Amino acid sequence: MKPGDRVEKIKGYKWPGVIIASFSTLKGEHRLVVECTIPEVAGALHIYTPEQLRVIETQ
Repeated sequence: MKPGDRVEKIKGYKWPGVIIASFSTLKGEHRLVVECTIPEVAGALHIYTPEQLRVIETQ
């Protein structure tokens, strides 16, 4: 998964969006920032682990 990929959260609340950043925490754990594409909350950002997401379209 990389910036530009369209993804969605696998479980729980729906959060379709686009990965806008990828980084490592101080512990070395990988995180992805996803910008939501649902019109009601478009532009909102959430941070996820790769295991919480699935790619629906790559750039």
